[in-house]
Amino acid sequence: MTQEHVVEPRDYLNAQVLDMHRALTSLSEKIEMLDMHNQRIETCTDPELKLVMASHRDATRKQIAMLLEWVRRRDPKMDKEMKDALFKAGPIAAQYHYE
Repeated sequence: MTQEHVVEPRDYLNAQVLDMHRALTSLSEKIEMLDMHNQRIETCTDPELKLVMASHRDATRKQIAMLLEWVRRRDPKMDKEMKDALFKAGPIAAQYHYE
């Protein structure tokens, strides 16, 4: 998903939808970046470089958390899903009943 890629003509999308698209695009990019950081840290052989890259990874985690919070505050249904699913003990899928 890129900033430019929207499935509907931009002229038909309001500012809130475009802002959400920006946030979700950024979130997708940051998650991909987190994965890259983890892989690079795992394979890095220089201890000092590993620490530098870990610092970048940790900053990326904070950015992901901020983006998730921004989305949660603006999407009431996502807010409900996150409140229902996050920070609970026990099996992750146990609270959901799929048929």
